Amino acid sequence: MNPPEDLITVLTEDHRELNQLFTELEVLSGGEALRRSLADQMIIESVRHSVAEEAYLYPAVREYLPDGDLIADEAHGEHEHAEQILKRLARTDTPDDHFSLQLSWLITDARRHMTDEEERVFPLLAANVSRETLVSLGEKAKHAKASAPSRATSGETQVPLLHTIVKSGIGLVERVRDHLCGPGRVYPLASRDPE
Repeated sequence: MNPPEDLITVLTEDHRELNQLFTELEVLSGGEALRRSLADQMIIESVRHSVAEEAYLYPAVREYLPDGDLIADEAHGEHEHAEQILKRLARTDTPDDHFSLQLSWLITDARRHMTDEEERVFPLLAANVSRETLVSLGEKAKHAKASAPSRATSGETQVPLLHTIVKSGIGLVERVRDHLCGPGRVYPLASRDPE
């Protein structure tokens, strides 16, 4: 039996999967339909990852790390910026040159953000948070991600799943959060005592 995954492992695996999607989008030469499908999947996976980080990583950062509020506030700002780019990428009427530029910005910023988490934030968490708490948070993050929308089924090909998540005036992360918790509810803050 495999040992339970902690929050750091879960999020690091997400980083690898997102980076793979970024690389595929960077080298893609398969036409508009393939680009749109891959971009939609990247947007959904980015939102699912952001929800897990905002629900579990950054509350733990605030609670356990010196300067945790500063680190979490900085990351929240980066998430908001990424979400604005994701919204622009989600538009089906975005011209190719604008799409490519937005995608390039997103990939550059996301890779920098992921590197910062892996090289600075995750080691601080490992040094300041018990293994039991990190495992508990990892399990919660995995559950949250599993509950979030991921891919359209074959019967939903007429309307991509992404477009059922995106509503004008409501952010992508908020829509997925509402899907997971119900409208207006938020995830519980990380606790020192694992459940």
